[in-house]
Amino acid sequence: MPPTISVLITYYNERELLTECLRSLAAQTQLPDEILIYDDASTYPAAEYVPSDIPAQVIRGDVNGGPARGRNMLLRAATAEYVHFHDADDLFEPTWCAQVGAGLEEIEVVFTEIRSFANGKLLSDRVLGLAQLQAEGDLLRFCIRGSMLVPAGTYRRGLLLELGGYRETLWQCEDYDFHIRLAARGVHYRLIDTPLVIIRVRLEGRSSRQLEVWASALQALKLQAKELPTAYGKELAEMAAYVGSQLFKLGARHTASEAFQLAHSLGPPTYARQRRSYRLLASALGPEAAEWISLSYRRLLPEPLRRALVQRGL
Repeated sequence: MPPTISVLITYYNERELLTECLRSLAAQTQLPDEILIYDDASTYPAAEYVPSDIPAQVIRGDVNGGPARGRNMLLRAATAEYVHFHDADDLFEPTWCAQVGAGLEEIEVVFTEIRSFANGKLLSDRVLGLAQLQAEGDLLRFCIRGSMLVPAGTYRRGLLLELGGYRETLWQCEDYDFHIRLAARGVHYRLIDTPLVIIRVRLEGRSSRQLEVWASALQALKLQAKELPTAYGKELAEMAAYVGSQLFKLGARHTASEAFQLAHSLGPPTYARQRRSYRLLASALGPEAAEWISLSYRRLLPEPLRRALVQRGL
């Protein structure tokens, strides 16, 4: 018999979007074996938005504990051999279950591409860039760069229980940390370079809380710096430098300084994600000086002129 699959959905007040998610799951050419929903103490209970003809079980929490706790609750409650985590406001393509399930028993993880929309408009047909992972073959480096997202994966449940699930101390970026720890185990995985999941980018989504996101990313990087092999120090340094830049732009200067210090201790970084002018300034004067100069540049020059300079490579 083919392996069984549980779809594990975390919910917090997505209301009708959960109904749409479940309808997309019910429209599969091959249905999953189990659907579990964790209601994270929502104001609008998930049970009210589950269609009566869809066999989904709702587990409701007493307090709002965040997605990491919710996913761990679902992981422990699941009964299938493989599990797929999903956010309540995202959708499935009709062939997701059939394509993921094919040959699943031979590997530990399947990753698929993701399509993204905002306000009904297509943002990207290949959010993850799995073709790059296919070419490079280093899952851990790929995950450190922040390229893997929750709905991309379907995992052997026993593997995740051994891993300890998600780190519940992380309020945001728990998925970033999770995939790095997963990749560090050297898992056997298969890639499907076809977008089988649709994510909806919404202003109400958790990822819109940028300061929370980047502060949690720094928290995750500090943990990974202690746990990963030193061979990955360069990748961690580059990511820490980028996180520091994002925090600086958001006004969190003290936290940004922590990120830059972490990057220097691991690197030094080359600031590869930044423009050439920034890289030169950061290498010569330090990243915080580069940020202050960049801030003055943005204030003094109007956006159209800055855009024209960027197009010229300046």
